[in-house]
Amino acid sequence: MSLGLDAFEYTDYSTGHYGKTRSAGITLRFVSLMNGQSVYAVFNADLTRQRNTAKAKAGAPLPKGQFRIGKRSHFYKFWMGTGLPFPRRLSAIHDYMGKLRNVLLTGSLAGDRVDAGSLVPVSLSAEQFRKAVLPDNSRTRSGQLPDNIRTNVPDKEMAIDHEPQGLQTIPTTCASNHENKLIRKDEYKTFPYTPIPTPKTPQDQSVDEWLDAYGSA
Repeated sequence: MSLGLDAFEYTDYSTGHYGKTRSAGITLRFVSLMNGQSVYAVFNADLTRQRNTAKAKAGAPLPKGQFRIGKRSHFYKFWMGTGLPFPRRLSAIHDYMGKLRNVLLTGSLAGDRVDAGSLVPVSLSAEQFRKAVLPDNSRTRSGQLPDNIRTNVPDKEMAIDHEPQGLQTIPTTCASNHENKLIRKDEYKTFPYTPIPTPKTPQDQSVDEWLDAYGSA
């Protein structure tokens, strides 16, 4: 799904420290609308208090589920891209996480991890997406291609093979020479070449192009 030919629904999130360096971050979890696979994306975030309060000092761990981000962070840019509202204070953004359930997302998937920097919203509702690209519809749309190929390509080839019907009007003494000429002529037949367009990335595709990519996948 590296071309983003999938869409993900947000389910929940968690905070923690990841990797060998135990970097603080937030994990967003999603479910694929194509196959129900559980996937996730990780963003950097601060899990400590910035200021002293009556209950704790600066640098102390934030309560479970809370996190801090800056306006230069990837998560801030991701959230801005979704079009969702920001809280008055960024430190309260954890209270807004449920709003992500209203946004359908797509992005580059490797295994069960989505590249956080590639996550972008899809201009479709989950129901529209299901109607457009789920298996029943895909079989119908993709089935058109084989039908067209069976209808067009073999018929054209058959027409070429049956072109020498005029042989019936050729005198018997010339039939052999005429057949040889036809064979030589066929040996040098060329077929038109149609260049294959280079696929666009999901970020550069319109909604129609994105859906067409599904139909031909």
